[in-house]
Amino acid sequence: MSELEGVFLEKFFLEPGSEGTIGSVSVDDDVLIEILGATDLADLRKRFVGELLRISRLKALLAGEYPPFSGRPPDYLRILMFVCWMQTSKVREEDDTDFREMLGRHTGINFVGALMRGLNPMWEHLQAYLAKEHGIDLDLPGIHPHSQIGRTLRIAFPTLRDKKAFRRLRQTIGAHKLLDPVELSRAVNTARDLVTETMPSFSYKFRLFDRSWKRGGREYMETTFWKAWYAFVAEYTALEELEIVRGDFGDHELFRVSPSGERKALRGPEEAQKFVPEPIARAIRNGAVLMEDLGWGRSRATRAYESNLILLRRSRLAECDEGAIVSYDNINTQWVLANFRNRAASDARTPSSRRTIGWRDGIRVGGAYLGRSPFTPILSLPADVAGMVSLGGNEVEMEAVPNGVAFPRGTYSGTVTARASGQILNILLVPKAVETPQNRRLTFDRFRDIGEDQFYRGTAPSLDNVLNPWPGERVPTCDEMTNIGEALYARTARGLAFVDALEIIRRGLPQRVSAPREWDILRTFADAGWFDLTLVRNFPARKLLQRAPTLRVIGTDAIVIDGPTPIALVERIETAASAAGEIVEIQSGVSQWSLPRVVVRTGDRNRQRDFVERIGFPEQETKVRAERKNGDEHDAHGYHVVARFDEQGGFFVSNFDAEMSQGLYRLERNEGKKPFLYRSVVAGGKAENFASPSIAILSHHARMRRQLFRYDGRVMVAAAPRAALPSSWAQWASSRTACNAGAMLRGGMWVYAYPLGSDEVSLLSGLVSIERNDGNGTRWIDRFTASASNGGRAIFDGRAGKIRRAGSALGKSI
Repeated sequence: MSELEGVFLEKFFLEPGSEGTIGSVSVDDDVLIEILGATDLADLRKRFVGELLRISRLKALLAGEYPPFSGRPPDYLRILMFVCWMQTSKVREEDDTDFREMLGRHTGINFVGALMRGLNPMWEHLQAYLAKEHGIDLDLPGIHPHSQIGRTLRIAFPTLRDKKAFRRLRQTIGAHKLLDPVELSRAVNTARDLVTETMPSFSYKFRLFDRSWKRGGREYMETTFWKAWYAFVAEYTALEELEIVRGDFGDHELFRVSPSGERKALRGPEEAQKFVPEPIARAIRNGAVLMEDLGWGRSRATRAYESNLILLRRSRLAECDEGAIVSYDNINTQWVLANFRNRAASDARTPSSRRTIGWRDGIRVGGAYLGRSPFTPILSLPADVAGMVSLGGNEVEMEAVPNGVAFPRGTYSGTVTARASGQILNILLVPKAVETPQNRRLTFDRFRDIGEDQFYRGTAPSLDNVLNPWPGERVPTCDEMTNIGEALYARTARGLAFVDALEIIRRGLPQRVSAPREWDILRTFADAGWFDLTLVRNFPARKLLQRAPTLRVIGTDAIVIDGPTPIALVERIETAASAAGEIVEIQSGVSQWSLPRVVVRTGDRNRQRDFVERIGFPEQETKVRAERKNGDEHDAHGYHVVARFDEQGGFFVSNFDAEMSQGLYRLERNEGKKPFLYRSVVAGGKAENFASPSIAILSHHARMRRQLFRYDGRVMVAAAPRAALPSSWAQWASSRTACNAGAMLRGGMWVYAYPLGSDEVSLLSGLVSIERNDGNGTRWIDRFTASASNGGRAIFDGRAGKIRRAGSALGKSI
């Protein structure tokens, strides 16, 4: 199976198969553009056809002369995905009605009258493979009346036949109710002859949508049927929203968001004008767009909402009265997000308070929802409607929130019943996330992903297998951190976008007391081994990938568990340990905002082996010894500057200067379809480029001869803004000390602290510069050995009792 076909298998079969039976295949243009790294539809067609024509004997394969071998993985997915895509893509013309002619027009091969006996064996082989290897049921349509291509014609969605049905639906439903799921369901269920026997994919996708909206909430917006219906309606009506999201490093990102929740990144508000309603498009043209504050760093354009937050063209700042603006953030060179003092009430009409009653914004756990507030679902209610919520027959005192009511802080389990306006809505809440099976977890793929650690991924300062428990004061994990962990674990089995992960963290943080930054919380989970922080290799996006649990055997005395440890997994570890006669220790971290480590204490080799067999975790992969590395030195041709690192504040600010003087810059590919590049420019040295922002920041500080970290004998903290160890090294340190890193308060300021012993600091000091104040070395000798100008020189440190060599600390590069 080729790399591309592995991606196809994951995206179009394993992901939807994790939700149940697959009865249809939807190969979306936008998804393929991302997978193939195309710039537009024309480029997508060119690349996809090129991938198809790489298959030797293509015509013979389609004719059935070389059927797939039983027991082998599918090596024909390019063919199946292409023939599905050509029926549903926007490149298909209305008069493209002949399957063979379409295929021939794309490939340049004459298929008129050709046999297509190879397609059905491919589908049947794929069906058997998915059932055997992944436990996924692929429900194939029948092969009649067109025995060679009938199944292929009817498994794709949405085809021209489906769009004709959408056209009839649009005529049936009123113009103002096109995006009302109740009206859509009613129209399909009551229209005669709308859905025929030749449309099994339409029926299957509609059933998924119909069942989803009836459960309540907004999950129906994620169904393929709704997305296809919205795309059809959007051709006639501009219904998208303009949204601003605070980025990872204090910057801001612009998106247009469809009613189905799909985000499209924008370079400026002007790009959204033809997709948003006309009043908002007009406000963009006028240079002042009212923004509704959605909380958690998000805001949305609105046309009838009085707000102190305005997306303002920079040139209009001079029109504002002195003192009217409290503060503003740069969006790009032309726009700012301005926060005004209390503005006079507008004469604009207020929006209607009429809304649908239903559950929304919950974290799905299988067929239930996570019952840990604030991640429990919210009951949406119109302004003039009161609702009652009961759990186990007892009424719950709900808290009022915008557009509905929410559960108070706490953990809930059982069936919840909501009654409002004559309606009854039931959902099931569970108190914890469920363990992710190995075959349902989307794993790191070096061909598809770039690790946040970049070239330090999978490396460690030493390869010895020891356990040196940290002797400092440990603090139990707070409830907020536990809740965030359960929510993130439940959402990351198939990967999760960074913006969504940060939104979950913001939602879980306490609102009225001081708390760490969202980015530090996310790094805590990465440094504890729960997730891989990654960048998508062929697209400017970042995501979390859930790691698999592993173990590390320490002699005959202990087994250290690495990876995510949600409540369900800890309970299974405790059960297996008890059966093997072992004891489980939950080792708290450096602060209440760190995560616990799990250590299994073993008495002898036999019981140790018994536990390993019972739990079934693989042993931790062997790491490579870490070495200092430089960034690439190419000239970054084809990129332009979009931001510059604020070396005092520790975040990126908008900057579009063509000239790059000394500093760290974020560069964007000119066509905007590749990941960002981070370029470190230092006087007297060659510019170096990095894919990872974290490694770029760490390396740039080092190239500027800045001290990176300080160690006081118990914990190590950053000495330079935003400096952080690569997660692979933090995981190595945590595994040795059985203590996870985390944010802690020092002098009223939040700092990110690594709990380390003297041995760990000595090993790390060969890779990064560390100022030691632990009494194990002489301070002026620490500075001497940290200086790159003394590289290669040695000196005896009487206090440490050893010869120390300069250049072991980080000098020119990391």
